[in-house]
Amino acid sequence: MLIFDFDGVLINSLDEVTLTAYNTATGKQVTSLADLPNALVGLFQHNRFHVQPIGDAILLMSWCLNNYRKKSGPILLNPQEYKGLISGATASITDRTLRIYKTRRQFISRDPECWLALHRPYQPLWGQLIGRPKYAVVILTNKNRDATLRLCEHFGLGIDAADVYSGDHGTSKVENMQQIQKRFAGEVLNFIDDSIKNLRELENSLNAEKRINLLLASWGYIGPQDERIAKQYGYPVLNQKDLIAMLHTDRPI
Repeated sequence: MLIFDFDGVLINSLDEVTLTAYNTATGKQVTSLADLPNALVGLFQHNRFHVQPIGDAILLMSWCLNNYRKKSGPILLNPQEYKGLISGATASITDRTLRIYKTRRQFISRDPECWLALHRPYQPLWGQLIGRPKYAVVILTNKNRDATLRLCEHFGLGIDAADVYSGDHGTSKVENMQQIQKRFAGEVLNFIDDSIKNLRELENSLNAEKRINLLLASWGYIGPQDERIAKQYGYPVLNQKDLIAMLHTDRPI
């Protein structure tokens, strides 16, 4: 069976994450990227691929606020620089993540249509999922469940809340994958994510027996070296056409 990450695999939420991180870091309530400096938006989005737990987006945005006025052009943090950036956090990752979720809920409550308009499904993959109702869609995401379900409903993908394994209450992808393994014991699990960090964490924590096939989505928020790194670790790098082919051969419910 196929298990999907959400942001960067099924939905392009880069603009929404940019605004939510900005509002969380500054305490403001901006609802349009047009209200932010272009250089700030570009710097954050250029480095978005570094962020694994979404609470770290606050730290990245704070760094961007301090650096976007530099005239030397876009700055791409290397892995060690980013690691140093997040190591200086004073609040826990759980606290930071809950702050992101709270800011997102406030955004949705204030202007739900504006919030929805900041997202775009990745096509043609999304259309294929909608067109194959006999196949299970299981989502494993660091996003909060309410936002995930809102987006699925808005863009026409029917999914049960029980099939969304989310980051609510600070639950990690490793913890959620453990629950998925118990639920689908005996199934061959294929997990597609756009984050090398997430794939490595699952590999190191759960995959000693190689029960999960770990796959990198090449169209998501990947860094410039991620495809090469994925191949070094033995993770297949897929495009949407490859994944759609897997959908057509996956076992129906």
